[in-house]
Amino acid sequence: MDRFSKFNPRVTFLFFVLITVLTLVLFNPVYLAISFISALCYKFKLEGKRTIAYFIKFIAPLVLLVTAFNMFFTHYGVTVLFTAFDMNFTFEGLFYGFCQGIMISSLIMWFSCYSRVVTSERFLAVFGKFAPNSALVFSMVLSFIPRLRKNASEINDARLLLDDEKSKLKRSIKNFSALLSLTLEQSIEVSDSMKARGFGRGRTSYSKFSFFIADGVCIAAEFIAFAVLCVMRALGKMTFIFEPVIRMDNISVMSIVLFTIFSILPLIVDLTEDMRWFYLKQKI
Repeated sequence: MDRFSKFNPRVTFLFFVLITVLTLVLFNPVYLAISFISALCYKFKLEGKRTIAYFIKFIAPLVLLVTAFNMFFTHYGVTVLFTAFDMNFTFEGLFYGFCQGIMISSLIMWFSCYSRVVTSERFLAVFGKFAPNSALVFSMVLSFIPRLRKNASEINDARLLLDDEKSKLKRSIKNFSALLSLTLEQSIEVSDSMKARGFGRGRTSYSKFSFFIADGVCIAAEFIAFAVLCVMRALGKMTFIFEPVIRMDNISVMSIVLFTIFSILPLIVDLTEDMRWFYLKQKI
């Protein structure tokens, strides 16, 4: 059970926004490694063993691809690994590309966790009061993505059974035409349904998510941690230099500890809940 996803939607949404910003801003291998491991562990908590296959098939090749791409197209640094075609391939370029791959992979995994935790209903609960129309449109757009994938798969399977079209191009054009017609038909059905239910004739706000003291404490802790890390970043306490020589300057141990706690906040919440349940089971 994921206890963190049971918090108020404002708590979970704010966490994913802040961890995404920090992963982008704190371009430092130490913090990138912490963010990467935290995202991977939380994804494993949410999806289980499927995360292993996801890591092997997608994340690891992505990191290697970005690393190799950066090394072959950037040649700054003084530590030459090898020379080819009159170009020097350096360790600094390799390491910088590796950090870029870790950052991109971390963001992808955090977004994957976000899609599992912050559902369309929770997204509407966050923005429904002060931006109801925009939140509704954005939520509907996101809901169309898995629906389009499902419809495309069904159309392709049906087309394979109906005809033996050997040309992939013609089959793709026919599938796209059918998918477009089906999407427009479903959009009209949704529009008619919303109109029949009174959309546009005045609105009321309803949310089944309550806001407790624990939610407020968690939001305050997230804001404080984010503010402290931003101040440390502005003061140069997280400096890491990639060229011409890799070196680390003025890295604060406090910032590393604080960022680690912030990154594993969902896991900390889940761990406390698991320990609580274990204690209650022992008392039975």
